[in-house]
Amino acid sequence: MNGIQFEAVEQTVKAISEDPSLKMRDWHAKINWETGVKNTLQIRDFAPMVVDEPAPLGGTDEGANPVEMLIGAAGSCFAITFEVLSSQQGIELESVEVNVEAGLNAAVFLGLEEGDGGVLNPTINLTAKTSATKEQVEEIAKVALQKSPVLNSMKAALNLKVN
Repeated sequence: MNGIQFEAVEQTVKAISEDPSLKMRDWHAKINWETGVKNTLQIRDFAPMVVDEPAPLGGTDEGANPVEMLIGAAGSCFAITFEVLSSQQGIELESVEVNVEAGLNAAVFLGLEEGDGGVLNPTINLTAKTSATKEQVEEIAKVALQKSPVLNSMKAALNLKVN
């Protein structure tokens, strides 16, 4: 449903049920420094991605910075979790858009003051056109917040807005 390959997922569930040692999977990312604060990020066999900083933070702005990658990963993982959960409930998806906003205190990063150096006040805004009611979308979105592996890896409290 909705283009999700549930047969493959079901095979994975069966394999893990039969052999619980398969439940853990290691992921790998390789980062190579290029120059300044510009790095390349290699994941599996995909084309390398440039990770850089904007000029005010000493970069050349040739790629997204790590904070943007983090909130992008968080939003993508939330979206995927929402899409899978919706599909498992037989909900047809017409469109799903997730926007993530978060603050960052650059003064902490630059060593000008003490404080929280991580993302601050992250907010996920979900807009979904589906066969579900808004209440169903909100309930699935709340579950997706709890089940998303990337979001579970972030320790900051998240705010959810369903549009």
